[in-house]
Amino acid sequence: MASRFGIVAAVLAFLTASVAAAQPRLAAPDEVVIYLHPSLKDADFVEGLVCELGRVLVAPVRATTVDLPLTRDLLATASQFDAAKVNHLFARATDGDSGRPFRYLILPFDLKVPGLNYVFANTLADGGTSAVMSIIRLAPTEPGLSRKRVSDITGDRLSKLMLKSVAVIAGLRTGGCIMSFPRSLEELDVKPAEFCPDDRAALVNAGVLKARPFGACNTVAMVGR
Repeated sequence: MASRFGIVAAVLAFLTASVAAAQPRLAAPDEVVIYLHPSLKDADFVEGLVCELGRVLVAPVRATTVDLPLTRDLLATASQFDAAKVNHLFARATDGDSGRPFRYLILPFDLKVPGLNYVFANTLADGGTSAVMSIIRLAPTEPGLSRKRVSDITGDRLSKLMLKSVAVIAGLRTGGCIMSFPRSLEELDVKPAEFCPDDRAALVNAGVLKARPFGACNTVAMVGR
């Protein structure tokens, strides 16, 4: 009986080790850089977004601008840009950055990929370190909202998208909690703003997330938390 238990324990240990070995190795960024396109007229959300990301990410977070030409050949429809084409153009334009930054382009234009009517964001995975995100569907349009409230909600929605993207670029391949894919604004608002426990532990261990959030940001609305 003892030997049988020993065999079972050995098999379980082997399977556990195999599963662990199959998980991709996560790679943390040196910094996270948010690039604002000149066409973005309202950037009130940026300060709160940088603050919120800085609370939870180990790498420093900063915002800057990039004058990326958005020509007609990048369009997927008459009013939507091809998210992948823009992302690849953005990646090439900022490829000279030193170290291993994760780079985010924020646009006020709608984005599209094949098979979906629109997307909030597009992340280059499998070796890429860039993403493009649109605020055109993220900024609330309900009447009566103050400018600050609009800024807070927009920044909170972007924060969810960017934290998922950071994890994807780092190498995480899961789909629960904040890693779930929102197909609508309602789904984005109600999905968790936190990582599932196992995902969070892996990201902390890899130096992507801080063990505990640090500081406080009074400029982020925390929609859906």
